[in-house]
Amino acid sequence: MKGSGVTQADAGRPADAPGNSRSGTATSSGGRGGSGGSGNSDSHSDLERATRNFGGAPLQLAEFEEVDVRSVFPRDGDGFTNWLSANLDKLAREVGISGLREVGRDIPVGSFSVNLLAQTDRGRRVVIEDQLEPSDHPHLGQVVTYAAGLDVSAVIWIVTRIGEEHRAVLDWLNQHSDDDVRFFGVELRLIRIGGSQPAAEFRVEARPNDWQKVARQRQRVGAPLNARMREF
Repeated sequence: MKGSGVTQADAGRPADAPGNSRSGTATSSGGRGGSGGSGNSDSHSDLERATRNFGGAPLQLAEFEEVDVRSVFPRDGDGFTNWLSANLDKLAREVGISGLREVGRDIPVGSFSVNLLAQTDRGRRVVIEDQLEPSDHPHLGQVVTYAAGLDVSAVIWIVTRIGEEHRAVLDWLNQHSDDDVRFFGVELRLIRIGGSQPAAEFRVEARPNDWQKVARQRQRVGAPLNARMREF
C-alpha cells in the first residue's frame, strides 16, 4: 500500500383526506367534522373497498425473522465456504464487480491462511475472509496481512456485524492506499419468511470511495466507466 492516492418524511395524507381508511378508523367514534354517523359510514365504505380489491379478504403478509448464522453454519467444517463458493455470483452482485469464481482455499500467508481465494472474469484475484461473527481486531489484522502478502486486487471481509472502529479502518485504508487493493466490509444476514428456508443477504458496509455510484452507473450502461472498475 502507498500513500494518499484514492428519513423518510411522513407523507401520509391529512386526517380528513377522502379515501384514507386509516383516518376513517381513527375518527369512527367522533365522526368527521363532529358527526359520528358520517365517520362510521366512511370507515365502512373504505373497508368494503379494501375487501373487494383483495378478492374478498384483507391481504395477509408473512412475518420475517432473522436467523442466527451459526445455527445454519457451525464454526467447525466448511459449510459456509462450500455454500459461498457455489454462490459467489450473489456476493459479486452486491459488491459490484464483474464476476467471481473460486481458485483456491486455505492459502498460507505468514501465520494465517486465506479462507477462499477467488478470481474475477477479468483475471483479478480477490481474497474472501469469512468470520461469521462480529468483527474483531485479530481478523482486521489478517485482512491487512492478506492485502500486503498476496497479489490481489481486493479483500472482502464477511462478518455478521462490523464495528464502527473497524469500518473506520477500512474506510481509511481505501482513502490512503493506492488503487491496487480495495477493501470491502460485508455483513451477512440470514432471513426466514414464515416457515421458509433461510435466505442469505449481503450488506456492503464499507467500500472504496464512490464505488457504489460507479458500480450502479456501470450496470446501467453495461460497460466500465473508469480505471477502477475496468480492472475488474
